[in-house]
Formats: sequence, structure tokens, C-alpha cells
Amino acid sequence: MGNQDTASDLADAFGSFDRARLIRMSETDRVSQLDARQLLYEYLNALWADIERAGERPDVGEKYQAIAAMRELIAALRTTAFEAVYNTSE
Repeated sequence: MGNQDTASDLADAFGSFDRARLIRMSETDRVSQLDARQLLYEYLNALWADIERAGERPDVGEKYQAIAAMRELIAALRTTAFEAVYNTSE
């Protein structure tokens, strides 16, 4: 099992706990969670772009699998927070 499979499995396993907690939070706190996750998402995408600008291909081979897995995991966490912000009524 590769790092990305592990990230996907982790996101799936963690998702129900994350959703349940986010739903119990205030709207302000849910928005704060979304903002924090968005910042981390942007950071990881910038890191990915830096690697590409250096002439590397982070999507090929094993060298950058950990970064790819983190991008996938954070994208899932960001999506969960987005859904909690925009699909949860106070």
C-alpha cells in the first residue's frame, strides 16, 4: 500500500469523527477550521509547485509520495470543513 492509499484510508476513517466534531462546533469555529485547513492546503500546493519549478516531477516515483499523500489528506480535511460550514445550519 502506497502513501496515497494510506492517506485516503486515513481520511475515510477520520472523516466521520471530524464531521461529528465540526457539526458540534459554533459556526465561527467551523469557519476557523476551514480557514486553517485552507492555509495548509495552499502551503502544500506551493511546496508542490516549488518542486515542479526546480525541474522535478513530484507526481512520478516515490521521492515525493509523502507530499502527495499530505496533499490528498489535507484536501479531504478541507472538503469536510467546507461541507460543515456550508451544509450545517445553526
